[in-house]
Amino acid sequence: MYVPAGSAPIYRRLQLLHDLGHYYDFDYFGRFVGRAIDLDFFPPTWQDSPMKKGRWKRFKTALFLFLVAASLWLLSSYGVAYWGTRRHRPPFPEPIPAIAWGKIESFRITTDDREELGAWFIDGAQDRPFVLLLQGNGGRRQDCLKQAEFLTKAGFPVMMISLRAHGDSTGQVNDLGYGARLDVIAAVRWLAEKYGGRPVVVWGSSLGAAAAIFAAKDLGHHVSGYILECPYQDLHTAVRNRTEIYLPPLLDRVAYLGLLTVSPLVLPNVDKISPIEASGDIPGDIPVLIMAGGADRLAHPEEANAIYRRIQPQADLVIFEEADHMKLFQTDPERYRHIVLDFLKKVE
Repeated sequence: MYVPAGSAPIYRRLQLLHDLGHYYDFDYFGRFVGRAIDLDFFPPTWQDSPMKKGRWKRFKTALFLFLVAASLWLLSSYGVAYWGTRRHRPPFPEPIPAIAWGKIESFRITTDDREELGAWFIDGAQDRPFVLLLQGNGGRRQDCLKQAEFLTKAGFPVMMISLRAHGDSTGQVNDLGYGARLDVIAAVRWLAEKYGGRPVVVWGSSLGAAAAIFAAKDLGHHVSGYILECPYQDLHTAVRNRTEIYLPPLLDRVAYLGLLTVSPLVLPNVDKISPIEASGDIPGDIPVLIMAGGADRLAHPEEANAIYRRIQPQADLVIFEEADHMKLFQTDPERYRHIVLDFLKKVE
């Protein structure tokens, strides 16, 4: 049969696919392409033309290097993702600190999934709502003492817990607050069982803010207000922010893509880790105060603004323009205290 001009490249591509099928022992694939090559459309002289050995060797080498690079990329991505979502040190003691402004009661509570959490409680005036304080990622309940001090001096009873996989609490997985929602639920339940009928305000910072948001669906009106400090928008944004901070351009995008690719292997609930979506579960009549740092690169103020827009008009948004992540109090302590105490008056 006559072969039209320009058909030779088509034949060469089919011959390559045919050879690949036999090389990797893909029997069906090889037979399929073989039949295509054996069509009368191609002359016998073309079918007998062998692929140049040098070209085939270069192709195999390039393919091997590509597979090695892809494997290393995925393995390293998995290692980083696993490390970032697992406990970095075993539980350690958290002794009661010596303070002059209150008496701390130390105890432990149990979550619905059997994690044991370390907790502190400082009693206050009976006509004031309880404030549950939740620390940020990598922290512990002692990090909340600066907030507890001015709250206690204003008469508010305060409870502090170390979220799972932190401090003296049990737990191995740190999934950016999603699993810790059960810690928040357990703490609110403890307050209700011991001091039933009094309002509770949940105040979370960063990781703690996410845990508070994730717990809102189950807590419903058992909580009377939320303070969300430096909240992140969703898992994808949180990962992207960190790769941009710690890696140079281009490499940060490669790392980001790798982390997202392996994330379902590390966190089974990865699609649910989105505070902006979960914030819609906060009942519409419950007041929310959102605070963010204008210089925050880990949880950009735009993320706090996105959550604010998602749940307004029940929310107030305050930006501390010069503050970095979790540095709002240090940047302007007087304004910080004033804003929080004014918000708590709405709940009393």
